[in-house]
Amino acid sequence: MIPTFVFALSLAATAASFALSLRHARAQEQRLRPAGIAWGVFFAALQAFLLVWSALGLVDNDALSALFAGAACAGAAHLSFNRHLVGEKLRAAGHPLVLALIALVLGAVFTTLALEIPSNHDLTYMYPLCLLLEATLILGVQAALFFLAQRRGTPTAVSAIVFWLVGIAQYFVITFKTMPITPSDLFALNTAAAVAGTGYTYSLTAFCLYSIACLAAAITCTAPLASLLPSRGSDEQGQGRTGRGRRIALNALVGLALIAGVTAHVTLIDYYNTLGIQVYTWRPLESYYRQGFLPSFISNAQLMMPQRPADYSAEAADELISGYAAEYDQSSDLGASEGRKAAEQQFSETKPTVIAIMNETFSDLSVYQNMHAGYEGPQFFKSLSDTLVRGDLYVSAYGGGTCNTEWEFLTGSSMSFLGTGLYPYMVYNQQGVPSLAEQFREMGYSTTAMHPNHANNWNRENVYQDLGFDQFLTIDDFQDAEKLRGMVTDGATYDKILELLQNDESPQFIFDVTMQNHSGYDTGLIPSSQLEHYSIDGVEDPEVNEYLSLIEQSDRDLETFINELRNLDRPVVVVFFGDHQPSFPSSYNDLWFTNEDEATHTQRLWHTQYFIWANYDVAGSLQQSEQTDTSTNYLAALLMQQIGAPLTQSQKAELALRRQLPIINVIGYQGADGVWHLNGQDDDSQATSLRNELWAMQYRLIFDNGQPVFTLNQQTEANETNPNLAPGTTAVPGALG
Repeated sequence: MIPTFVFALSLAATAASFALSLRHARAQEQRLRPAGIAWGVFFAALQAFLLVWSALGLVDNDALSALFAGAACAGAAHLSFNRHLVGEKLRAAGHPLVLALIALVLGAVFTTLALEIPSNHDLTYMYPLCLLLEATLILGVQAALFFLAQRRGTPTAVSAIVFWLVGIAQYFVITFKTMPITPSDLFALNTAAAVAGTGYTYSLTAFCLYSIACLAAAITCTAPLASLLPSRGSDEQGQGRTGRGRRIALNALVGLALIAGVTAHVTLIDYYNTLGIQVYTWRPLESYYRQGFLPSFISNAQLMMPQRPADYSAEAADELISGYAAEYDQSSDLGASEGRKAAEQQFSETKPTVIAIMNETFSDLSVYQNMHAGYEGPQFFKSLSDTLVRGDLYVSAYGGGTCNTEWEFLTGSSMSFLGTGLYPYMVYNQQGVPSLAEQFREMGYSTTAMHPNHANNWNRENVYQDLGFDQFLTIDDFQDAEKLRGMVTDGATYDKILELLQNDESPQFIFDVTMQNHSGYDTGLIPSSQLEHYSIDGVEDPEVNEYLSLIEQSDRDLETFINELRNLDRPVVVVFFGDHQPSFPSSYNDLWFTNEDEATHTQRLWHTQYFIWANYDVAGSLQQSEQTDTSTNYLAALLMQQIGAPLTQSQKAELALRRQLPIINVIGYQGADGVWHLNGQDDDSQATSLRNELWAMQYRLIFDNGQPVFTLNQQTEANETNPNLAPGTTAVPGALG
């Protein structure tokens, strides 16, 4: 490959540059400066990495970008080795501080490019003022570091590396999730690290190489040059300790003033309302591309504090909840129906075990015109004809963000009011938040959550305690379980559920968050006997085929599990749903669906499927798989309504309001007339008015419940400091605490 040859050549040039620089310095009876050698070694290491990466086939075979990156690194290394000579010439060229500031400005410009270019390929698409704002913010940070370090450029150069790494991380996150980095991602670094090495290929594009060239230029402007330009202090000019002390104090004062200015700007100025920098939930990537990473990220961060609904009051919210709950109780097709009364009586007598299965990335991609490959979707799932209810499930996650789907399900709340860039599990305190697990526990059920991965993923080890689970089964409880692609299979979690049922005849609520189908899908680890082969428009896509193979395996495991439950001599209810789609359908959605409104087009990506099924005859239900589309925030209330379980006031209110606002998620909402509305494009429709009422009720339950808004994410000891563990119970191995 051409890049391999280019990087080998540039690395050889760097080595030759070091040898020649060393030879020249000795001839002049000088020494190469240690800092210059260190930065030269850094660039050599960067070239060596690119050489190895390209030899592995993980760099785009693009000659021009490779030449830019290789030449920039070799040139930067050469200047680093010879920084003593460069410094002498520059000091003679003008006032040192003026030249240093020019170098800092250039460094900030190149740092901005290094941050944006990996994922944002057309900077002419950016709003000019947003690009200027981003460069100014970077300049402010880098100049502050420069002065705080007493006019030394190393910290500034290191900050350029940090910004570049953020840009590279943004590129990979977009590649794998089709979503940008958001502030909540910072709270989920452990979760990201846990899955980062599983099934993903970290290939560098030509734009990544261009960003490396920009990084080399940024470091050249700051580390090897800026640190040489200022005067080395009054001592060198014979001005003594007093002058030196004044210089140190002045530099520190300027640095602190710059830090204070940047901090005040990003905290006191409302980016959303004042600057108009808004991250649209239905097009977050476009927002980042148009406005830049830093402005969009800051705007998102400012919105982490939940916004109070307009004209909100706790009393008015309570009246809404009680009013809608009374409407539910009096409605002939809800609380006052004969079917509901019969189901209530049956539930109080039978207390069925309830199993909720949130299946990782489970979705029916046949909705994309059968994938132009004759794909018909998961057949058992689609053919199950005796469910209580089934349909499309509109979720608030796409390509990732599993925890937001489970938060909506367990709490009955909607991400519609919080946005795509936030994970409540990681940010908000869940104590005091109404939850399905706590509701079942108050009815005398034992409550178990299981997820065959690490307990700290998405902070579940703490959140599940707060939400009312007695025990949490993690990867430690699946050591000998069957695996596929290194992931615990769906079937293994179903076996664990059957084991729980066998060991405890009392009613249970079990929440199973599966892992088998987790992205990425280019591992090549699917056995040939299980690998599906679909040709999309005549071309096979290994990523798509691996995903569809996993869904086929999930479908088979689900069939086995349901058949086991049919033969079980105890009442069991199953609610099964997918948490989100994989990230790759977006390209097919844009390619194959071109003549439709934006809301319909976007919502196709943000939905999966669900069903509620029972192995016994549920009173008041025909159990003929009635089709009812809904959203995740309503799913728990719909479950409790269908099986006759007691409902909370808020669940009654949700079900009553749902008749006029049947679907709502982070992208938008649908009115009773079937018309879709996008969040952020409010109008005077009834659907928008109902959405605002739902927000007031949710704000009351989630953020105005007497508990702190933000969580400290502190671990507690089971049974000792955790009030949510029932008296007399202990956490099993791998459980909470």
